[in-house]
Amino acid sequence: MGFRNHFLIRGTQLMGQARQLFRRAAVKSGRSPDFIEDIQTFCAPETPPAKRALLSLAPSAWAMALVESPNIRFFNICGLTYEIVKALNSKGYSVDIVDCGIPGFEPRKHYDFFLGHAVHTRSILDRLPKGAFVMNYASGAYWKEFNRMSQERYDNFCRRKGLPPVRDFVRSFRGTEQGEEYLVRRADATFLSGPRTVATYAGVAKGMSLLYLGAYVEKDYLVEDRDFEAGRKNFVYVAGTGGNVQKGMDLLLEAFARMPDLHLYIYCKVEEEVRRAYRLELALPNIHFVYHYSKGPLRSRMKKLLKRINFTISAPMDTGPGTALLGSLGVGLIPVGYIDIEAEESNSVLTDSCTIEAIMDSARRASEKSAAWCREASRQTLERFQRLHDPPSFGANFKAFLDRLGL
Repeated sequence: MGFRNHFLIRGTQLMGQARQLFRRAAVKSGRSPDFIEDIQTFCAPETPPAKRALLSLAPSAWAMALVESPNIRFFNICGLTYEIVKALNSKGYSVDIVDCGIPGFEPRKHYDFFLGHAVHTRSILDRLPKGAFVMNYASGAYWKEFNRMSQERYDNFCRRKGLPPVRDFVRSFRGTEQGEEYLVRRADATFLSGPRTVATYAGVAKGMSLLYLGAYVEKDYLVEDRDFEAGRKNFVYVAGTGGNVQKGMDLLLEAFARMPDLHLYIYCKVEEEVRRAYRLELALPNIHFVYHYSKGPLRSRMKKLLKRINFTISAPMDTGPGTALLGSLGVGLIPVGYIDIEAEESNSVLTDSCTIEAIMDSARRASEKSAAWCREASRQTLERFQRLHDPPSFGANFKAFLDRLGL
């Protein structure tokens, strides 16, 4: 997750609470908690919308975004929903939203555009008018590749730590494969959030486009006086919660255990399977758990720490960079490791391999960069964030995607 929504705290639990509150309020008022219709918030008042769009996302996310705007906390999925609705309204679409987690919804209106996400879309797809344009929002790798990569990551993890084989993963597509396949094959266009993720859909999805997600940044965590000389040895890892092994925490722990002069600051949850396997590594003096720094009086420690960290490091599977990583770019941290983004050598130190040795090499190369190089790379990273990952930029890029499709 990033700062505010994706770097300091995760939004999943709060989003679940918001959904429950929204459902109770909707039922109390006699409305369906799973469906919001006729959203025209951003339509031009002098021009009534002539087209209709249906989004399979979360009505509660839209409701939460409206309450919080302009200070929306969570991009995924509140900010995402807000920016997509805004783009569609600006192009003359009245928007309805159905809960993507509820199966069996049957549309009773004529829709010109449908944005599908997740597995419960078949009842919608089978009832759309013939000319409706179908777009797939694929938030991760193609499910077959996701399963393959997950098994490979766990096989290697178990082999290195002498553990029995694992077949059930923290993050899994189990039970969703048929729905995912139906949507991706039916969609006229698919947008994805990372170049390697795009490659996993080769030969499967039509009209693919890379469209990076956004992240919100807590302005008080922007560091203007970072000590780039001291920060050359320090790396923060923010993107591991919700599948540590699939997101590369095990690789980073083993890499930094072999580099005692470099420091890894873990700013995400450590899951039990990793905690048990890496209890020795987690106790090393150069590996620090600082996720609790986001709370209360410890918050000031995080800002102080950020003044002495230059790099954000990660090594997930090919499922997009994740909004946690993007949020860390928003405070000027330089990307290092195996990351699913396009970047230049002037503002990143990346590797094309997710082996422990390759990660060690990228971290070592980063630590050997001069303070002057780091200062300039951080400046370029902030420029990149504004261009690609600031939520309004995502909205503008999504609208441009619609333009390219002639919608």
